[in-house]
Amino acid sequence: MRSSTVLPFILASLALPAIAQEAFTPETLTTESRIAEGPNVLVMDQSWNGPSKIDVLSADGELKMKGNIGPGTTAQMVLSRDGKTLYTASVYMERFVYGPLKAIVHEWDVASLSRKREFEIPVKLAHVESQPGLFALTEDETYLLAQNATPATSVSVIDLGAGKAIAEIPTPGCWTAIPAGPMSFTTICGDGTLARHDWAADGSFTAPKKSEKIFDADADALFANPVRAEGRLVYLSFKGNLYIVDDSGEAPVLTETLNLTDGVLGKWGPGGSEALAYNPATGKLFILMHAGAKEGSHKDPAREIWTYDLAAKKLVGRSEAHHENTLAVSKGEKPVLFAASEEGNLTRYDYAEEAGEVFLTKAGEFEGLSSFPALITTDF
Repeated sequence: MRSSTVLPFILASLALPAIAQEAFTPETLTTESRIAEGPNVLVMDQSWNGPSKIDVLSADGELKMKGNIGPGTTAQMVLSRDGKTLYTASVYMERFVYGPLKAIVHEWDVASLSRKREFEIPVKLAHVESQPGLFALTEDETYLLAQNATPATSVSVIDLGAGKAIAEIPTPGCWTAIPAGPMSFTTICGDGTLARHDWAADGSFTAPKKSEKIFDADADALFANPVRAEGRLVYLSFKGNLYIVDDSGEAPVLTETLNLTDGVLGKWGPGGSEALAYNPATGKLFILMHAGAKEGSHKDPAREIWTYDLAAKKLVGRSEAHHENTLAVSKGEKPVLFAASEEGNLTRYDYAEEAGEVFLTKAGEFEGLSSFPALITTDF
């Protein structure tokens, strides 16, 4: 019954004259050869089920999207000191769930977001969350250091001039490779020691020089990624202690331990993926902190960002946070902070100092930027 009613209507409609329409003019698409000038913040949106993505945004309060770069799965990144070149290491899986894979280093031009070159490195590259200590440039930017895990740990030394790995340095029981000179790195070990490794241009390397026991992994474990301040390494512990290490000699040496939370009520503790950042111009440390800290809460998002004056050895600021777990700071005289949450929001914080106290104020937000914002870096 319904079909017999609709059919005459359709036939009548087909008999109506066509309605005149304006001529359609297709849009002409163009591509910008370079991103807009100005300082940038780069956010690694790491993926474990497909290509990773690095978003490049303006570093001002607008956090305007300039474009993105696409390396492979479980990507790592490090930016050159001048901010012009980005290096990534990532994995490409032919069939993803089985079969062969390749680990590739890409060299990217930041101004054009274009690939300059690529080359293979050992497939032992660790498939882990993006961290600065797992893929790093040496001081003179001649070599890259890439963390391996099979799960046996080692570090690939990559000669950028030759475009290949020249050495695989075993680091049993240890993790990360923090550059400590033109041809050396420091790594943190599960037995509470740190070790220094050295290599030569021909790929040969010496036995590690291990420190005395510096920390107790059961009583006060350390976050694996330190910052370098005035030539020394500053490690942050799960219980809010700073371990200051001099790794300029033959073996690393603990020089001082400082406590962040003495006299502060509320059982505050650091937490996050990258919970510590350092601005060399001001000598200030910035730490993601949460209240009610307990065993296992070292990944909890931040309720506050604390500012610590390393030279004065005192807490100089406590500012409201927005549930972030990854933090970065610019290098200039007036610090600008960027922090990301597990929800994928990126927040910019402006810095102000008055009468010796530091205030961080929210000055921009990009909601829903990333799925897994594991690492942030700036080019200023």
